[in-house]
Amino acid sequence: MAAAAKTAAAEGEAPKKKGKLPIIVAGVLLLAGGGGGAWFMGLFGGGGAAEAAAAHGGAEDGGHGGEAARPEAGGHGEAQGGDGHGGPPAAQGPAFVSLPDIVVNLQGTGKRTHFMKLRVSLEVGGAGDEAAIQGLMPRVMDSFQLYLRSLTPRDVEGAPGLQRLKEEMLARINHAIEPVRVADVLVKEMLVQ
Repeated sequence: MAAAAKTAAAEGEAPKKKGKLPIIVAGVLLLAGGGGGAWFMGLFGGGGAAEAAAAHGGAEDGGHGGEAARPEAGGHGEAQGGDGHGGPPAAQGPAFVSLPDIVVNLQGTGKRTHFMKLRVSLEVGGAGDEAAIQGLMPRVMDSFQLYLRSLTPRDVEGAPGLQRLKEEMLARINHAIEPVRVADVLVKEMLVQ
């Protein structure tokens, strides 16, 4: 009797497993087909058939064949941006040049000596300007040293003092590195003792 109960129980579970298997297989195929379709349509970076045909000069580009891929042939490739992908040219962002720490003694009226430590970065137009400034760094540092040593602690107090300091430094560096231009002097640290 126990053997008959095990056989009936085994027969009862078998149909349940067979019923779930087709559902699982159908779900996996649906997901795989949906993901592949989404990839083919370009939702996940795969690119569609029209995009692939246009990139290879197929019929979707107006029957011009490979002219789009060859700008020298007078095709539509000339309308592409500077990056060669049909978009606008890639914008070159600013570059930043970190200057060495500057430590100077400030002019004082009493017997006490005041020091200023300054860390700044320069905002320039791009890597070419960055290289030019690196080549003229001794001139830049000399210009800053001469100016900063003439200041008193009152000259650099508060936000107005810091703003005047930045404006003066910007004018001096732009004079020292002509024709290259610095867009801004960014103060990373300023300590007055």
